[in-house]
This record gives sequence, structure tokens and C-alpha cells, in this order.
Amino acid sequence: MNKMPTLKPINPARSPGAFQRYPKNCWYVAAGRIEVDRKPLGRKLLDEHVVLFRKVNGEPVAMVDHCPHRGFRFSNSRLLGDTIQCGYHGMIFNEQGRCIKMTGSGAVPQVMRVRTFPLVEKRLYIWIWMGDPELADPALIPKTPYEDNEEFDHQFYYPLPFAGNFQLAQDNLLDATHVSFLHAGLLDNEDRVEFTSADIDSHVQGNAITRVITMKNFVPNESVEEIWHVPAGRPLTRKITVVNHLPCAVNIQNQFFDMENGGALISERVTAIGLVPADRNHAYHFTAVSSSFRQTNKDKEAQLRVLQQDIFAIEQIQLHFEESPDTAVETTVASDRLGITSRRLIDDMVRREESSASPAG
Repeated sequence: MNKMPTLKPINPARSPGAFQRYPKNCWYVAAGRIEVDRKPLGRKLLDEHVVLFRKVNGEPVAMVDHCPHRGFRFSNSRLLGDTIQCGYHGMIFNEQGRCIKMTGSGAVPQVMRVRTFPLVEKRLYIWIWMGDPELADPALIPKTPYEDNEEFDHQFYYPLPFAGNFQLAQDNLLDATHVSFLHAGLLDNEDRVEFTSADIDSHVQGNAITRVITMKNFVPNESVEEIWHVPAGRPLTRKITVVNHLPCAVNIQNQFFDMENGGALISERVTAIGLVPADRNHAYHFTAVSSSFRQTNKDKEAQLRVLQQDIFAIEQIQLHFEESPDTAVETTVASDRLGITSRRLIDDMVRREESSASPAG
């Protein structure tokens, strides 16, 4: 992650996007399933350093990534069977985070333990719950279209770290108008600005924001042909269904219908995104894709080009508000409506957590 300037006092009324808080009683993407193996993986999630690894039987484990003795990183240590041995003084910890053996004389102190976190493996991701473990219901993990369809091609792409608040990425995905400018010619046809003129139907239910974007007589260019494996130069109907499951998960479903062939569905692709805070001004953009076609390295490269443009914009915005916290101001326009809605919904989640954690009376 890029190094950010020293944080200054901020006015919380300014730019809630750059300084958005985040709830902990939620499932967040911790890693792609293929990222976690028998080598400890360190990752900062929601202000905490976490280590992830797999037991001998393949079951994933997550715990605080600091030995309680002197703070050495478990992610720089080694596994011994289903235990992890601190690389500094050799203390051994089990999957419950409790020290079961240490070198030298004396009994192991009862406080020699670290917190562990509930995990769930679901298709391409490993999900983590970093709040109250009693509330960690796997049924709360958002469902992704086609995640159980074995005829689809399912691939984890990458975790992209970026130097910005995770909310700025939510804002980005909730505003389709930027596509015709920041990504001109990549996701639509340059100078035609299809996304700014498309028919958009949106609604909010609970903590989910859904948009259905319909483009009739959409003529794919070569970039769209490459990403979605559709014929270029021929009018199609394009339907995009985007569901933001706040605060973390976003599913973007693209469907293309061939109007010259009775409206037949010829291409489907779902991008399953995890927007996960590392801390207040750093986050991850996890990407996994399920598609009706076989994916290639070119697909990953095309996706990366788009995300790099998004990250470039987000990091510029974050840096602006970090450097000028007392003067930087956002001016909201109509297309920001859903982004502002998402901020309020996430704020409500944080406030409910704080209220439930406050002592009675």
C-alpha cells in the first residue's frame, strides 16, 4: 500500500466518504480461497493484523497476527501440524489461539493467548467475522448469482490494496456516470456515454442497494467484446444488475441478449467484489468472477486495467482530503444519491453497534 501522510485532526462533517467508519458485526472477505494455504498469510483487516493459514485437514484458521509475548508476527513464523510456532522465542499456539508450549522453565501463563475469528469458506472467498462471535451467522453472507452453477467458470482474480477509504470504492461502484469518462472506451463505447443515458431502475431494501441498468441497441466495441466475449459491431441488449450488500459485498451481473436471434442470452458474467477496510485510509478491492464462458488471462488483464483507473481516482480523492482536512469539501449532485444513501446506511450500522455496546443506564 502507498504511504499516506501523517493523519491530522478532521472535521467529521466534511467528506464522510474519505473518513467513513465501518461496522464489525458483518462478514467481510478476508482472502481468496486459493490465497490461504500452509504458509501463514498476514493481512490487515478492520484495523487489526490477522494471520490466516490452513490446518493439515485444510480447514482455515484466523487469529491475531501478534504473539502476545513480544508482539512478533505469526505471519513471519511457521506451522507445526495444526499449531503455529512464534519465530522469535518458539512459543507454540493452537488453533484456539492459546499457547500450549513454551521454551524454558515455568508454566504457560493463562493470558498467553490471542483472539481467533470465525471463518466461512464460500465458493471463491474466505469470509471473516471480526465483531461479536456470538452474532456470526453464516446465513448472513450475501449470495452471489451462479455461485453454485457448476457449468460456469469460477475464478478468483486478486486482492488489490489501495490507499483510500473503502467507502470511496462504494461511491465509485454506485455511480455509473463515471464509467463513460474514467473508463472511456473500455466498458462502453467512447464518446457515446451509454452509462450516462441508460435506463436505470434502483431500490433499497435493508442494507442492500440494487440497480438494474438497461441499454438497448448497445453495439459492443473491441474492448467490450474482449471482456464479455460477445460479437462486436452488432446491436445487442445489455442488462447490468448491481447489488451492493453493505458494507462489504458487491455483485455486478452483466447479461447480453442477441436481438437478431430472438433475444437469446449469449453471455453472462458476475463480478463478485469485496470492499474491505484495512484501516481508515487503506482498503482492499477483492475480485472474483463467474462467467458462462471460459475465462483467460486477457480477461484478468482487462479487469485490472479498469480497476487501476478506479484506484487512481480513489487515491487522488483520499489524498486531497487527508492533506486538506479543514478546507476540502464535497459538492453533491443528483448522481451521488445512492452513494450518499450507502454512507447513511453504514453509519446506521456503526451507531447500532455502538449503542448495543454501551453500558445500560
